[in-house]
Amino acid sequence: MWSIKKLFLVLIPVIILVSCTGELESFRTENYEYTNSFSKGPISLEMKVDAVDINTSENIKVYLEGTAADGWKPSFSTIEGDLDKFTVVGVADTPPRLGDNGSIEISRTIILKPFLSGEYSIPPLALDYSDKDDNKGTLLSTSVPISVTSLLPENTENLQVKAIQEPNTVNYVKLVLYISIAIFILGGILLIVYFLRKRKRERLIPEIPPFEEAFAKLNILLNKNLPELGMFKEFYIQLNLIVRIYIEKQFALRAPEQTTEEFLQDLSVSDKITGEFKKSLKNFLIHSDLVKFARHKPVEDEIKDSIESCKNFIKVTGEIL
Repeated sequence: MWSIKKLFLVLIPVIILVSCTGELESFRTENYEYTNSFSKGPISLEMKVDAVDINTSENIKVYLEGTAADGWKPSFSTIEGDLDKFTVVGVADTPPRLGDNGSIEISRTIILKPFLSGEYSIPPLALDYSDKDDNKGTLLSTSVPISVTSLLPENTENLQVKAIQEPNTVNYVKLVLYISIAIFILGGILLIVYFLRKRKRERLIPEIPPFEEAFAKLNILLNKNLPELGMFKEFYIQLNLIVRIYIEKQFALRAPEQTTEEFLQDLSVSDKITGEFKKSLKNFLIHSDLVKFARHKPVEDEIKDSIESCKNFIKVTGEIL
């Protein structure tokens, strides 16, 4: 068993060297030959290109990172078709992540392949942004000149075609065996790389605290103006769910999966929530059930009290100063 492990360790560098060709060449380096930054008010865009002088067999890696200040939301437009004289080989976006001072950061990696040799340009790329009042805008990068050379010699008139040679006899059994072993090893390596990158990506994206998530959902719900539309039941169903999900994440209580009676029974013996908030939660949940199941139509003061009760509970228990 030990000898197999040693063989595997010896083969890994060989397989990596062989596999790092073709399409994977686009990931060959993190040393970018072109970098530039653009900004407009609270929005900024950083653009990096790994190579500006390539041949027709190589790919270009374009990295974009957009940042929007607190209160703004950045997004990349969908890329449809080719980019000017380049084929889009792949596009990979990362999920939004929280930056400094409440900013939101997103990034995109684009792999491009040239059609033919010549002098071309990567066209301007866009970062869209908007705020909660539906104010929108677009920040554009500048175009990037790219020089693409051919693999063929400049003078092709004297090229000679060699005579066709008879094919060598191939042992197909051994060939299939070798290919199977190579695929097995390469698959194992790719799985390892995938999980390592996944763990690294998860470490880079900070987990949103439960109270921030709850307040964000609460603001979205309030902007729907459901009570003003007479949709009291729908409003209390969503408000109730926001509070229950927050309780589950903040206190590890199975609130969303329980009936009100079951939850209040568990709450009565739990020491994770103080008596003051236990009484407040009990009143809120009972009032919600009256609206949801007994068709009670709450007046404006009752609705305001329910909202303020939820906000106060989330704010204090979430330890917001």
